[in-house]
Amino acid sequence: MRRCFYIFNTEASMGQTATKRPFPHQLFEQLSKAECASFIEALHYMTESSTTADVKEALVRFQNLFPFSRVIGGLARLSPNGNFDGFTNVVNVSYPEEWIKLYWQNGYFEVDPVFQTALNKPGTQHWGTTYREATSPKQQEFMTAAREFGLGDGITTGSADPSCRVATFCSFASASSVDAARYVPLIEYFGYYVHMALLRTAPAKAQSMNRCVKRLTMRELTILNWVKNGKTNWEIAQIMGVTERTIRFHVESIFSKLDVTSRSQAVATAIEHGLPNVV
Repeated sequence: MRRCFYIFNTEASMGQTATKRPFPHQLFEQLSKAECASFIEALHYMTESSTTADVKEALVRFQNLFPFSRVIGGLARLSPNGNFDGFTNVVNVSYPEEWIKLYWQNGYFEVDPVFQTALNKPGTQHWGTTYREATSPKQQEFMTAAREFGLGDGITTGSADPSCRVATFCSFASASSVDAARYVPLIEYFGYYVHMALLRTAPAKAQSMNRCVKRLTMRELTILNWVKNGKTNWEIAQIMGVTERTIRFHVESIFSKLDVTSRSQAVATAIEHGLPNVV
């Protein structure tokens, strides 16, 4: 329990509070204090990233902390009907360049069960679980080729926003089997910040996508989600353990950032721009 308090206090020092986005504390109880501190450091780098190089540095720190030999992330375009329409930006930390070339040459993105699942059902997935349902010859060919490049197992987290025609993904891979029960919750938590960072640091040609990312703080995102769930300022204050006046202040800030004048407009704008759920 002491380790969990350490994590929450560290996040609070970054301007966050434990009530907004709780850590998967069961997992962290298995980690040492040094590992917890390193994770917080990687998280801090990701939340503060303003360039693609910053995002890569944060991913490197995460890779060095846990047993993943291959890491890659990216931003993908979606067609009007939600299908994959090419990559806008790829942050390659340690995937073999030869594999990336082969991936495109052979059109593996069309049969890669993990990538297709990430597009159709955003979230965090363990490759081993997804692979068990992949039975076509093309999928088997892909998985065999991937293993030859040290991509035998892994965890991928992603988020798709059809309204903005964009999807993000981040994969952490290993040549051998990974402990899904141990690492999926952690990567799922980290993945939200990767998603926001990839959108925030999108290159100039993808600036239209950046309109979908409003600079709301984590507290404002949390409050907006409670508003979306029909909660009053008083009810949100009770849930978050603050005063109603504090909630009113944050609601006014949300209105200003979203350029709206009512709670219903704020919710509609949030849905339109794909602001993520955090409660």
